[in-house]
Amino acid sequence: MYTDDTIAAIATPPGHGGIGIIRVSGPLAPRILAALFVRSHNRDEWLSHHLYHGRIVAAEGTVADEGLAVLMRAPHSFTGDDVVELHCHGSPVGLRRILARILAAGARLAEPGEFTRRAFLNGRIDLTQAEAVIDLVRAGTTAAAALAAEQLLGRLAEYCADLRDRVIRLKALLEAQIDFAEEDFDVGVEELLATVDECIVPIEALLDTYQRGKVMRDGVRVAIIGKPNVGKSSLLNALLGEERAIVTPIAGTTRDAIDEPVDFDGVPVVLSDTAGLRDAAAADTVERLGMQRTAHRISEAQVLLTVLDASRALDSEDDAVLQAHASAKQIIVLNKVDLPPVTLEADVGKLANHHPVVRVSATQHLGLAELRRTVLAQISCDRPVPNLPVLANLRHVDALTKARGSLRLARESIAARRPPDLVAVDVQDAIDHISTVTGAISSEDVLDRIFSEFCIGK
Repeated sequence: MYTDDTIAAIATPPGHGGIGIIRVSGPLAPRILAALFVRSHNRDEWLSHHLYHGRIVAAEGTVADEGLAVLMRAPHSFTGDDVVELHCHGSPVGLRRILARILAAGARLAEPGEFTRRAFLNGRIDLTQAEAVIDLVRAGTTAAAALAAEQLLGRLAEYCADLRDRVIRLKALLEAQIDFAEEDFDVGVEELLATVDECIVPIEALLDTYQRGKVMRDGVRVAIIGKPNVGKSSLLNALLGEERAIVTPIAGTTRDAIDEPVDFDGVPVVLSDTAGLRDAAAADTVERLGMQRTAHRISEAQVLLTVLDASRALDSEDDAVLQAHASAKQIIVLNKVDLPPVTLEADVGKLANHHPVVRVSATQHLGLAELRRTVLAQISCDRPVPNLPVLANLRHVDALTKARGSLRLARESIAARRPPDLVAVDVQDAIDHISTVTGAISSEDVLDRIFSEFCIGK
């Protein structure tokens, strides 16, 4: 990938909008700006980081649009290169016309994530901050956005820099023993072991945050299951706060799984309304296909909401659903509690197999808050520790796990009183693994994989 040419892209999402932004980065950016933007006032030298009003001129000399332009001179820009942004009207046709003019003037179309990649390569951000950009763009809840924003501000990078400094100090002690061996310079085994532990403990504390971070970043899949006509679709609509699924008194109305994202107290959740489960022999062809898809959703789900109708006596179909998934994380949802009760609590307790039971009325919106809390309680998601960043990226976990493993090997060697030069090899491995988190050490294929997930223009 070239890093010294000029790239351009539409930075705002596809579709119609009030404003559309075209971003240009590279050495030709100021020249392209001067060629196609005519300022309304102040035609002296372009000042960096100042917005100017004017007209954007098309190739044939006509006016393509009226808008604002800003030039951000290197190195004080997002990418570290000269950057131009044109703030136009959000017409897809108009934006593409202006972009074509920019490309004809010497720029090329940016690849996905190329602006952020240049920011990383130019030292404007580290790799954890680059990854936080895409996490922030994709955040589905305020909590997920806050987690990404913390990482974007460099909190994880600062923590990893401190970890790396600790391990470097350990290596310095070992190298001092190697360099001054003839002068009988020696560091006690207990001191070295304590120094290794001071490196391992904060790594383990950070690794312990991953479960929470993974939930906040990727969300939780929750499948609503049960026999036909127990109120699964009504429960989905109630939890979403909108009429998303069709609800009728006819059993088997839901023939296909419906997936919908929702926010449970800051945790992103994907709810799956599924086809009713019953004896396949009693179902038609379409309903059997729906039940097959239900089985797939159940296999993907981290939590099951098994819905029972409290206004009807439990039967063999209810029992079959409960027993088939007894080993899964399951919440028994006793629905329709606004109607005269028929299902006995004792019967539910026998079948629940120690799973939590929540009483709700999907139509009257009763018990929904308790159900949300119970779902979250089924997830291993500890509360955040003050002043400790939260890991949400498997790449970070892998690197820090390897760093911890190298330090544990070093600790074993120290305890066995092996030569310091052998111990130093494992310690250097730990330093290298920590460095890969922030991108101080990175390979081209890792960068390609990370930035390929970005959208064009970011």
